[in-house]
Amino acid sequence: MRLLKKKRQKPQDDNNNDVTVDRDCIRIFNGRDGEWLAKVHVLEQNGDESTSDGNKNKRKRRQSRQGDITLVAECIHQLRIQDIDKDAARPWLLLAPLKKQSRMKLLMEKCTELGTGRIIPVVSDRTEGSAVLSLLGSAALETDQVYGTKRSSSDNDMSFEKLELQAIEASEQCERLSIPCISKDVGLPLPDEGLGSALWKVQDVVEQWAGGWEEQKRVLLICRERCSEENVSDGKAIVLPLLHALHSNNQVAFLVGPEGGWSVEEEALFDGICSKYNRDDDAPVKCVSLGTSVLRAETASILATGAWALVHDE
Repeated sequence: MRLLKKKRQKPQDDNNNDVTVDRDCIRIFNGRDGEWLAKVHVLEQNGDESTSDGNKNKRKRRQSRQGDITLVAECIHQLRIQDIDKDAARPWLLLAPLKKQSRMKLLMEKCTELGTGRIIPVVSDRTEGSAVLSLLGSAALETDQVYGTKRSSSDNDMSFEKLELQAIEASEQCERLSIPCISKDVGLPLPDEGLGSALWKVQDVVEQWAGGWEEQKRVLLICRERCSEENVSDGKAIVLPLLHALHSNNQVAFLVGPEGGWSVEEEALFDGICSKYNRDDDAPVKCVSLGTSVLRAETASILATGAWALVHDE
C-alpha cells in the first residue's frame, strides 16, 4: 500500500493522462496485478460501512471501535500494468544467511530495490550454524545435528517471515510492482528427498544446476575473487569479469559466498565443473569476479545485483 504524498497530487495513467482523485485515495499493489488507485472503506463490527472522508469522521470511528475492523480497498483506476516478462527475467540471489540481523536487512532492502526476483538461502562449508537455525526457526529444531548447533530464541532471529516483510517494505519504497520471492526452492529436484525443510547445500546446488541446465534455462554465476581469464592452467576455471558475463546472459542467478569466503573444497568443486565449459558462452555454470577487493557477503550481493540492473534493467 502506498499513500499519496501530497493532498492535491494527480497521478497519471499509462497514457500520461491525469486521474482526478480525492484526498483519501491510496495506491495499492499486490505484486501480481499492477498498481491501482483505490479508496479505503472501513467495515465496522456491526456490518456498517463507512468511507475515510475526513479527520472528524476518523476520530469518531476511533472512539467507536472496540475490536477488530475490516478494511476494504475499492479499486478506482489502474495506474501501472504488471510486466510479467520483466519479472520473470529478474536475477536470483543464492547466498548463505548472515548472522547479524542488521546486515541481512540491509542486503534484503538494497537487493530488492535493485531488482532481485528471488532470494534463496543456501548452506556452504563456512556458513554459521546459528544463522541457519535463526532463519529456519522452529523448522530447524529437528536438524540441529545437521548444522552443528542448538537453537536458542533471540531478538536477532531473522526468519523467512521477517525477510518477506522487509522485501515488501523495500518494494513499496522503491515503487517496484513485484515482490521478491524468499524461498528455499531453486527450481531443481532435491538430491535427497529426506532434506525436507533444510536448506540446499552449495555442492548440491552447483552439481544439480550443471546437470539440470535444460530445465533451469538460467545461468548460475558463482561469485569468486579476482579475474583469471588469461593463462588458466589445466583443471582451473576461467573467472570472468562480471559485466562480461552479464552482457552474454540475460537470465542469471548469483551464488555469493559466506562470511569467510569459499572453502578449499568448494573452490575445487567450482574449478572441476566450470573448467569443462571454459570459453563456452552457453555454459550453465560460470565463475565471475566482482573486482580486486575482498568484499563482505552483503556488499557482494548488492554489487552483483546492481551490475545486473545497469546492464539489463531498462
